[in-house]
Amino acid sequence: MKKREWYLAALLCLVLLTASCSGEEEKDVLLKMTFLDTGKSDCIVIEAGESVVVNDTADADDGEAICAFLDERQTSRIDYLILSHFDKDHIGSAAGLIKRFEVGQVLMPDYEEDSELYLALMEALEETGTAYVRLREDVSFSLEGTDFYVDAPDEPSYDNDNNYSLITVVINGDSRFLLMGDAQKIRTEEFLDSPAAGVRYDLIKMPHHGDYNKKLKELFLTSRPQYAVLTAGPERQRVEEETVSLLKTSRCGVFYTDEGVVTATSDGKNVKVLQE
Repeated sequence: MKKREWYLAALLCLVLLTASCSGEEEKDVLLKMTFLDTGKSDCIVIEAGESVVVNDTADADDGEAICAFLDERQTSRIDYLILSHFDKDHIGSAAGLIKRFEVGQVLMPDYEEDSELYLALMEALEETGTAYVRLREDVSFSLEGTDFYVDAPDEPSYDNDNNYSLITVVINGDSRFLLMGDAQKIRTEEFLDSPAAGVRYDLIKMPHHGDYNKKLKELFLTSRPQYAVLTAGPERQRVEEETVSLLKTSRCGVFYTDEGVVTATSDGKNVKVLQE
């Protein structure tokens, strides 16, 4: 089955599943997406009703802060842990989270990394018996009225590890969120050719902490985001002038995590973004 046909069929199944689980009374499920302030690293906690998805786990020294946030939310289980790729600023605290919390399943790209953090991740998965999948194809799942579509890389190998990034789409009613990992030009181009592109997104998590690539302009033209979030350190050394110019031209609301935790919420119709 072609990728576009597969995506449409999967999305239809998710819609039918959501409708069947809602019963006679139709409800808007509140979605909360929190972009933690962990410097030049990614950790995004997505709460769909009582379900929790964590997208990336920042650096190794961010583990305590991530656990504290999840404990404050009274989280005992992470339904899905999505690791966009294996750079240290994305899997730094993964092993610790897997050992600390019950994790339903880990989604990761299909390659290996020669690093201590990657080895610690694999050891934690084996030690705890946590299920994991190396994605060679796109995958969809639904949690309490919120649909997730994880776009896998098209090629088996890349010169730059950032292009292995899993790109995650989150849909809550009419609200759409796009989490780009560290996708660079090749990976962004792949996404633009996917069935998940060409639609409006309320919010984009910018790729690679603000690095610019020539496909970002096309991405913004098609997605027309209302908000953009950048995971950046205080000096913002990696937020390039071309990116700043693109964000100004798009007239979207821009949030930098070095200024505080960013929280986006959706009631299924409207998206609100606040910063602490």
